[in-house]
Amino acid sequence: MAPSSTTPLAFVLHLPDTFRVSGEIISGHVEFDLARAQVDGIESVRVNLKGCIVTKVIELNSDGSNTTHERAIELLNSTKLLWERGTAFPDPDTHVLPLPFQFRLPDNLPPSFDLHVHHHEASISYAIEVLGTRPGCLRKNRQICKIFKVLPAASPAQILAKRSLKQGWGGPWRTVFLEQKIRQGVWGDYGHARVEAKVPDLTSFPCATAIPLQFCIQTRTKPMSCTDAPEDKSGRPLFPAPPAQSADVKLFFHREANIRALRRNGTAKDSFRIHGSLGDPASTSVKSDIQDAEWIPDPEKKDRGVWKRAVRFETTVSLPFAPTFSTETIECKYSLRFTVCFPGIRNDLKIYVPIHLDPAHACRSPPGWSPQISYADIPPEDPEDLLEDMPPSYWEANNVRQSRSDMHHPNTGSNLTAE
Repeated sequence: MAPSSTTPLAFVLHLPDTFRVSGEIISGHVEFDLARAQVDGIESVRVNLKGCIVTKVIELNSDGSNTTHERAIELLNSTKLLWERGTAFPDPDTHVLPLPFQFRLPDNLPPSFDLHVHHHEASISYAIEVLGTRPGCLRKNRQICKIFKVLPAASPAQILAKRSLKQGWGGPWRTVFLEQKIRQGVWGDYGHARVEAKVPDLTSFPCATAIPLQFCIQTRTKPMSCTDAPEDKSGRPLFPAPPAQSADVKLFFHREANIRALRRNGTAKDSFRIHGSLGDPASTSVKSDIQDAEWIPDPEKKDRGVWKRAVRFETTVSLPFAPTFSTETIECKYSLRFTVCFPGIRNDLKIYVPIHLDPAHACRSPPGWSPQISYADIPPEDPEDLLEDMPPSYWEANNVRQSRSDMHHPNTGSNLTAE
């Protein structure tokens, strides 16, 4: 008789919970209980390495129904036979037979990815699947599946850039700025505001690595008569006043993905608030420099002029997201979005800083392919940089499922918050 739904399976998959890098060797083993397998009627055990890209664009029809356009591309599909009835037996004092396996990941795999935005879905997922075959038309095979995360391998130049940032940036900066005339009401003269973001002048940045950035806000009041300080009679700062607290600057990590499905294409956009940096009231890592207000007289009217004020914030930001990538059906790109809000209509100043993310970890596989070396014996390059803190829409869940037909859609927790 076959075991009930609460009876443990005859095999257990042992695979370390860590991310993988393209080109490395995955080692694990299946703990196979031969006594339970005989009761359950299992004739063979196979292990499969799978990977796929799935894209969906959901079209809303005029009658209110939906049409889903879906495309799937297979990245990996490799199978190894671990055991067949009569080919191997456990030691006399045990019923458990260890079944080790190894796979080498191909080079240049796209990173694990998961996106669910209104009417758009995209995922790149990888998994190890163990299948126990049970011949017979009314007997289901036994199956467990464990999803793991994959990142592309970093090049020597990308590793060097990562080390340079860790040692402290001493090179040139790239500046993105926006200047705008603003006024608080419908009538009257305009004041002036300028926001400016500075990042290291690099073509790309390693993911999950602290990136230094500077953000400056400079304001000028509308032309006015000279006063003792940039305040009104009630002691309130004159418009437009730069924010004195870093939490008043909104910083989001913006993601844009172009998705191609069967007969339909689409663009999905979402954003994530970054904790521990600008915009986070609980952050203690932001340094601020509030400059003294400066009265600038009008060269033609000595009794009139403007008040100039400025504040600069310095901080770092770590972006534990998939490296920027492009495949046949998904193209993903990123940017940092800074927003400073001033009172009045249409007085929010927003600037976008394009960010190209690179892989940050080299392939950690040992030379050759030796079954005596387990992946667990190979220390990671930088334990503090493991990409653990993904947003819910990014990493696939690292859990084991007993009966599963696909490899996408589970989510995990995060220290980044979706907008």
